[in-house]
Amino acid sequence: MKTTPKSWLAKHSLFAMLVATLSLSSQISQAEVPDKAAVVGDSITMGFAADCTGNVWFWDLFCLLGGDQPEHSWFNGSSSQVNSMDDKWDAMSSGVNSTKAAAASGSELRGGDNNFATQAQQIVAMTTKPDHVTVELGGNDICNRGCTYPANCNDPLYTDGQWRESVRAGLDVLVADLPAGSSVHLGSVPRVQDLRAAGLEKQSQSRKVNCESLWSTFNVCEIATAGGNYNGENHAQRYAGVSAAQQRYNEILREEAEAYNVNSAGQNPRGIEVVADYVDEDTLSAGTRSFGASEIDGGDCFHPSIKGQNLVSDILWMSNPSK
Repeated sequence: MKTTPKSWLAKHSLFAMLVATLSLSSQISQAEVPDKAAVVGDSITMGFAADCTGNVWFWDLFCLLGGDQPEHSWFNGSSSQVNSMDDKWDAMSSGVNSTKAAAASGSELRGGDNNFATQAQQIVAMTTKPDHVTVELGGNDICNRGCTYPANCNDPLYTDGQWRESVRAGLDVLVADLPAGSSVHLGSVPRVQDLRAAGLEKQSQSRKVNCESLWSTFNVCEIATAGGNYNGENHAQRYAGVSAAQQRYNEILREEAEAYNVNSAGQNPRGIEVVADYVDEDTLSAGTRSFGASEIDGGDCFHPSIKGQNLVSDILWMSNPSK
């Protein structure tokens, strides 16, 4: 009987192991791509005013009156101008289904009637539950408050305790009822405090855009966009207060993600993966990247433009655990 050389056996055994390893790696990678993805979101997710380019003449305002532009959403917009999260998933696996049915403009993480916990409840009530949920909220929680220091108004910025309570309220709903093996991705709160500077730069570049006039006329995030005193606080005071709160809110998102992942208080016994986009102030995330003039629309000078929607998609994709 012919004897097989040991070198041949060694070489082909190694080859077989390599094939098996690659096959297993492929299976693991494919398993991480969700069957269904959902988003908890606000007007950023709804693509509000994304392609609006001006606000000076009355015909420009028709774009703003149109409001939401879901086709330009960073999450699953159908427009070819946006390389959405859904597009990125489709490039990996054509079977991914995505929905933003629970998201709505004006939503907050804590306040209002469509907050994190409420949207989470809508998501787990879906006939086919998603196995991945991305959360994009927080800007309105800052914008809808009246001051940074409690002595100056009746509706100051939320405290750390209030914020943490509401993060947990939403997470508790999701980790209790999503399918086993699911993941939750906590997008960080955007730097709304920097949008005034971006808007001023934008209006300096085009006679079709007057951000200051629109902000004051329609009360757009006055705690961040007002140039003078607002409820007894000047712009510098408000900028510092909002910046501190925005950073702390993102730190709490990270802290809660870490706590849920290790089930530190028995709050996540089913082991649903929870990942925060925010790491620290020196690491790129949705909460550390300031929008520039070209990345906000020319309508309300506040929401992401089409370029900005692509930026949100790209940044959140980096920390997305389901890819």
